[in-house]
Amino acid sequence: MEITVKLFATLRKYLPEGSDRFSCHLQLDSDVKVLDVIKKLGIPEDMPKIILINGIHAKIDQKLKNGDLVAIFPPVAGG
Repeated sequence: MEITVKLFATLRKYLPEGSDRFSCHLQLDSDVKVLDVIKKLGIPEDMPKIILINGIHAKIDQKLKNGDLVAIFPPVAGG
C-alpha cells in the first residue's frame, strides 16, 4: 500500500532523501500502524508528537490504509 507522510517543523529532518520539502510517499506492507512509519523514518519513539490521519487526531497504534495522509507535528508551545 502507499501512504503520504507530511512532517512539520523540527521533524522535517527525518524525511527520506529525495522527498519534497514537507512530505514523502511510502510503499508499505498491509497491516501497518503509525508506529511502524515513525520507526521507518527514524523519528525517536519517545519524542512527543501530534499525529493526524486524514486530518483526524490519531494514536500511535492506529492502523493505516492505502492512500492515507499521515501528518506528524512536534508539540506546539508558545504564549
